[in-house]
Amino acid sequence: MSLDDPHLSSLIKRHATRHAAPDALRAGIRTQVALAEAGRSDTSAPPASKRRAWFALHWRTAAVSFAMGLACAALVLPLAQRFDLNPALDAELVADHVRALQVGPLIEVASTDRHTVKPWFQGRVDYAPPVFDLAGQGFPLVGGRIEHLRGGAVATLAYARNRHVIDVFVWPSAAQSAPVRSVHKGFNVLHWADGSMQYWAVSDVERAEMERFTQAWQQQAAVQ
Repeated sequence: MSLDDPHLSSLIKRHATRHAAPDALRAGIRTQVALAEAGRSDTSAPPASKRRAWFALHWRTAAVSFAMGLACAALVLPLAQRFDLNPALDAELVADHVRALQVGPLIEVASTDRHTVKPWFQGRVDYAPPVFDLAGQGFPLVGGRIEHLRGGAVATLAYARNRHVIDVFVWPSAAQSAPVRSVHKGFNVLHWADGSMQYWAVSDVERAEMERFTQAWQQQAAVQ
């Protein structure tokens, strides 16, 4: 199919998004034209009509390539966004954690009894999050709440450690992964998954405390 194919031209006119060529593209074409003409002597220079035709052909080729590049980008970007696991997710969870501490609600169901907290989520989320009593390990349950993360309701559990709060955001996932730690604005974030759920624990407690909490959670989950 040639560049002068009427069918191709019709498709481009109907479906292609029109964009002004960027300055870099324009400058590049002008540079190529200037270099090409500079390589010829005055006696061998083609007539002005041929130079205009040559320029038009190369401009059209570059424009079509640019349009095709934009079309490919339009197809690729949604896929990248779809499979991207959102590197800014930890930042959003930290923001939710801070908001709950500052303006609330930190807990919508207040209880240290997991048999009170777990049933509270029924009808509020479409899954049953695990809820553990970790008071014996130094992390008493204080309650739970619902967070709305990117359009979805997420079960959130609140645990205490001295005067600190550890939020655990829980939602379904078929993945399995060992705990991975990150730090955002001084808050520790630990993420892991067990093949049924994935967990994001957020707190300003020290790293060692967060790791102990994660180990206590995993040990409890292993015996359930």
